[in-house]
Amino acid sequence: MASATARKPTAVLVVVAWSEGQPARLVARITYTLDATQPQRITVSASGKDEIAATVRHWLDTVATGAIPGDAPVTQP
Repeated sequence: MASATARKPTAVLVVVAWSEGQPARLVARITYTLDATQPQRITVSASGKDEIAATVRHWLDTVATGAIPGDAPVTQP
């Protein structure tokens, strides 16, 4: 009989980007979750390559370190 192993949550990030204004500037709507099995989604707006990249980098760092909210024991402050 095969044993069930705990599976890490699957994180998902979607970036929708466009150019707007005069002069044109890059704008993005970023929607993400750290656990695709849960209904919670976070949506943020960012403008410019640096701000968009920083938002994506923060999400990647959170996923890479396993710092998924709700993952800690309930006894931790």
